[in-house]
Amino acid sequence: MKTELPFPRALSGVLLLCLSATTLAQQDIAGVSNTSLSAPGVDGSPATEGRAWTITPRVALTETLTDNVNINRTGNGKQSDLISELAPGIRIESRTARLKGYFDYSLHGQFYAQTDYSRTQNALNTFGTFEAVDNWLFLDFSGIIAQQSISAFGAQSPSSGSINNNSTETASYRLSPYIRGQLGGTVDYSLRHNLSTTQSDSANANDIDISQWVGQLRGSTSFQNLSWTIDGSQQTTEYSRGGKTEAETLRGFFTYSLLPQFRVSLSAGRESNNYASLDQESTNTHGYGFDWNPTERTQISAFKEKRFFGDGHNLRFNHRFPMSSISFTDTRDVSVLPNQFSTVGLGNVYDLYFEQFASLIPDPVTRAKFVNTLLAQTGMNPNTQVTGGFLSSRATVQRSQQLALALFGVRNSITLLVNRNENQSMLASNTLSDDFSHSNVVRQRGLSLNFSHRLSEISNLNILASRQESTGSGAATTKATTTTYQVNVSTKLGAKTTGSMSARRSEFDSTANPYTENALIGTVSFIY
Repeated sequence: MKTELPFPRALSGVLLLCLSATTLAQQDIAGVSNTSLSAPGVDGSPATEGRAWTITPRVALTETLTDNVNINRTGNGKQSDLISELAPGIRIESRTARLKGYFDYSLHGQFYAQTDYSRTQNALNTFGTFEAVDNWLFLDFSGIIAQQSISAFGAQSPSSGSINNNSTETASYRLSPYIRGQLGGTVDYSLRHNLSTTQSDSANANDIDISQWVGQLRGSTSFQNLSWTIDGSQQTTEYSRGGKTEAETLRGFFTYSLLPQFRVSLSAGRESNNYASLDQESTNTHGYGFDWNPTERTQISAFKEKRFFGDGHNLRFNHRFPMSSISFTDTRDVSVLPNQFSTVGLGNVYDLYFEQFASLIPDPVTRAKFVNTLLAQTGMNPNTQVTGGFLSSRATVQRSQQLALALFGVRNSITLLVNRNENQSMLASNTLSDDFSHSNVVRQRGLSLNFSHRLSEISNLNILASRQESTGSGAATTKATTTTYQVNVSTKLGAKTTGSMSARRSEFDSTANPYTENALIGTVSFIY
């Protein structure tokens, strides 16, 4: 029997500063589903309008009947099983004068009827800001615990209940104190210290600790439309299984406003790091870009910069229609964290919607509450994976592209997400064990389509289809494709009780260990 501790190693170090959200203002969600100020809370809980603190305990029971519980199994065919999962949880929200944030934690106990394999899993999503000194000293914090794939080419789990040696529990925590203010009433300054740790239960993965200082000065000039900025940063990254990188950057920016809605920028600077060698290597940098906000609903920005690894860039576009929204991002930069922690919106259904509504609801605490409410109303499990990342043990040059489209009606909503990621290792080393030990470049392409239909005032239908392809380029080409289809019907069984039934089909195509899985899932959740 496999038994795991109820809490991961780092959970005791998480600040349980819990936090926030008053009910969404009507103008924030105009045209977004049928949620309003009177909408029920998450999972059908009562609305919490006007409360500075909200504590919502819950418990859910899920029964999963699957025809392939052990997706790593070879020979002797599939192994069916009945998985019982009991998941108590708590959500704490706050919006006080000093503390604004969000905390959601659940402990999942999984029990297998036919397999001698029981375990517990943790799920955490928390973030917030504490204002220690009025308008000067602040503390940001965040934490994530999730189940992640170790390799992009190993078997991808159709659910957290699957027995899969390519899946591990990973936790990432961040503390970030910072100060901000003005010098002489003309120059804005800020100084931030970021401390983060990322830990994995897998013996094959590195734990990663990052310490970073970031400073900025901003001011105006005698020319009314011209302003300047100086950015500086120093970052140290340490890997538990060996390896340490140092990176420093110093850049200056000049920004000129041609129009109130349009401005251009130029940059020049210098950076130094040891990502690709044992010694620090220094290079000059320079770049240019623009920001354009033609309307309140449209934002377009682009910046291209000459870097030590070639050209880096950051392109962003989003537009909000009355009943829909579209966004596109394209970035190329250095990443020292695994995929799922260096980008947003690539993991589960919650991530997808949280990123999608960034322009519509800028405040992250309010957005988190809205997304959970919306998912509960449409019967979607926020932890359902749509596209997955993988664990890496070195710095990479990462290009990430993502297109998201959301359409909302009175009874129907459609969300489309298309993403493409390319990661290239900068460290030529055979001592590290990850996907880059065999592939110089790992490319991932994903697509997910979600359709939701409100059957009645208390019932919803949800259909999800997703596909992801991972390709590695090295001595030999490696390829793996994951396809998932899921249909879900949910309904309110009482004032505080919700029930749902789902059918799932998963297909994993790989030369190493292909599999198919079919499952029926029933869930009953109760909000105290």
